[in-house]
Amino acid sequence: MKATSLAVAVMAMACSVVAAGAAADNNSLPDARKIQQPAVQSSPEYQAAEDQFREYQQAYDRGDAKALASFYAEDVDYIDQDGAEVKGRGEMEKLFMENFRANPGAKITITVEELKSLTPDVQMNRGVATVTAANGTTESTRYAAVVVKKGDRWQICQLTQAAGPAPSAYSQLEPLQWLIGNWENKDANQTIETKVAWAGDNNFLVRTFKLRGAEAGETDGWEIVGWDPDRHQVRSWIFDSNGGFGESSWAYDGGRWLIRASNVLPDGSRSTAENVLTKVDDNKFTWESQNRTLDGESQPSVPKIIVNRTTSNR
Repeated sequence: MKATSLAVAVMAMACSVVAAGAAADNNSLPDARKIQQPAVQSSPEYQAAEDQFREYQQAYDRGDAKALASFYAEDVDYIDQDGAEVKGRGEMEKLFMENFRANPGAKITITVEELKSLTPDVQMNRGVATVTAANGTTESTRYAAVVVKKGDRWQICQLTQAAGPAPSAYSQLEPLQWLIGNWENKDANQTIETKVAWAGDNNFLVRTFKLRGAEAGETDGWEIVGWDPDRHQVRSWIFDSNGGFGESSWAYDGGRWLIRASNVLPDGSRSTAENVLTKVDDNKFTWESQNRTLDGESQPSVPKIIVNRTTSNR
């Protein structure tokens, strides 16, 4: 079960539960926000549905896999977008536990596209569910769920997932939007001035930098940061005025960005490094470089430096 399955599985159930107490002619709900709006219904059935939805939200927020699994029937049948099948509430609980470990702090939203009452106790729910990770990146899937009323609760009996809309480049780069603006790092030996801005209809971030050193003179550089839909990761390509160039892959790791870089220097030698960018606040971040090599030989790490914002272009 992928991260989006957390959204699909329980949100599908919650939407159906709330709809169960709505007026008979309300056969569709436009989006997740309307599901959560206060309702004029006051029937015991509707109130029970609202209570169950709140229970789900609370369980998801605290990462409670056992509570979430209780929204499923004992014999639930789940098929993910890759065709893998899981049967039973206990197995679903295990999948939720795995997802919460891999995606702590994720949130969910859903757009209901179709809601049908097949019988008084059976409903079909179709739509798109989106998981937003703690770093702001999103992933969507389409779903179809059969929800059955058992006793005083509604439970998911069958759930099928399919690939959703491809994420936009902007949605994947948005967690880095706070970098837009001008930055500076200055010490006794050198000054680095950096400017970050959107480009290409907000599909890329462009970073330009100027390094001034007492001995090395001046170097200009350009870096383009974008979303690679083939590799499903943020990547960047960098060039400097001395003839060097390189590329990097970016991964969000517990409050920091791990940037694995591979470069070709002007003399033809090759270097690699693991650079770490950590946001301190909107006006400050730290940068350090570890596990560095030059033509395969280990090199000293670059200790953590503090970079401060000078102006914002947002």
